[in-house]
Amino acid sequence: MAKDFTQGNPMKVIFTFAIPMLLGNVFQQLYSTVDSIIVGNFEGASAIAAVSASSSLQFFMISIAFGFTAGMSVVISQVYGARDFKKMKRVFSTGFMFVLVLACVLGVLGATISKSVLQLLGTHESILPNSVKYLRIMFLGLPFAFAYNMYAAVLRAVGDSKTPLYFLIISAITNIVLDYIFVAFFGMGVSGVAFATIASQAFSGVLCHIYIGKKIQIFHLSKDEWIFDKEILGAIINYGLPAAIQQSVVSMGMMFVQSFVNYYGPNMTAAYGVYGRIENLVTMPLMQFAMALSMYAGQNIGAGEEKRAKDGIKATMIMQIIFSFAMASILPSIAPTLIGLFGLADDADVVRLATMGIDFMSKFLIVFGLFQAFNQFLRGVGDTKFSMITSLVMMFIRIPATYMFVYIMPIGEISLWVGMLIGWSVAFIMNGIRFFSGGWRGKAYVSKRVAESEA
Repeated sequence: MAKDFTQGNPMKVIFTFAIPMLLGNVFQQLYSTVDSIIVGNFEGASAIAAVSASSSLQFFMISIAFGFTAGMSVVISQVYGARDFKKMKRVFSTGFMFVLVLACVLGVLGATISKSVLQLLGTHESILPNSVKYLRIMFLGLPFAFAYNMYAAVLRAVGDSKTPLYFLIISAITNIVLDYIFVAFFGMGVSGVAFATIASQAFSGVLCHIYIGKKIQIFHLSKDEWIFDKEILGAIINYGLPAAIQQSVVSMGMMFVQSFVNYYGPNMTAAYGVYGRIENLVTMPLMQFAMALSMYAGQNIGAGEEKRAKDGIKATMIMQIIFSFAMASILPSIAPTLIGLFGLADDADVVRLATMGIDFMSKFLIVFGLFQAFNQFLRGVGDTKFSMITSLVMMFIRIPATYMFVYIMPIGEISLWVGMLIGWSVAFIMNGIRFFSGGWRGKAYVSKRVAESEA
């Protein structure tokens, strides 16, 4: 069911909208986390390292199409806030066709270049074959992943964060079952978890397609309404391209970081893979509060409610601060237990390295949370280019800082996380200055409601 964010208490509205998104992302993270847990327990640390080594390239290709999906959701949220339902259908049909074709192209390209890129990143020969195998399967299934994520983004843009959650829960459970069957019974290793993920994502995409076609009148398109509108495509690209560039450059930066990780050997690659799964789960609430703010700000700016949009960022930051301090208190004490879930309790060096990262990250979560709040607010109100710039600067600062501490002024493995903190801090400061200076005003696609009778 669509929801109007221009009414009600900002904190309550954002929180209640974010929770289903958060739960959905928890289940979505189960895809990769359960993959690592199952291959770790049945195949060992080398299998986790193989999946981990492939994650940065996979994220790079996915992030390009995700950027345009984000651009479509920005346009839809603003058009929905303006109550221009006729145009919203055109946005949906145009965005759907564009993103799906893009996903197919990227899937083929990613499968083709997988081995070459992994070799460039210095992936250890002992894990390279499994990494290539895993990546190629995942890339060929990319359109299925985007079918779900596009539908979910559209539903969230109009205030419905619950429906994607329900389908994702079903899909995540399916993934867990298939993971266990393919790896434990059929001995398919990393190929098994890749096939399980693709099958589960395809299932959730089909469920969303059926639901939207039958239940959401706003997006119930007749044959004649499936139109590819060049003007709307221009708006989607205008908002989506900065997000796509932002995400792809950040993910490209993560490939450089992965090369730094690989420099310390297979144990570090495995440890960083485990750390990454835990980090994703811990930072997820911060990101989902910020994503909810993006939809909230988009609708309110579309309705001409600037003050209410700004009230939303205050409410979001309060939630970010509370959660960050709670995690700083809890995470260090439970880190060894979390790492043990991956079947690595007896690998002392892997446990040590993963614990180091979790402990460091937990102390500085607040910086990441506030950066995300500013960043998603700017994206929601249409200031996507500046949002892109700060994310690019974050990565351009992080890479040389990490390089310096790894090679020039070596301080050991902690270099990987010190560089991360420096990048977060610079991006947070830049976004804060942009918000308080008001440079984001006037960037929205629409900024007033159409006549209620027309709506």
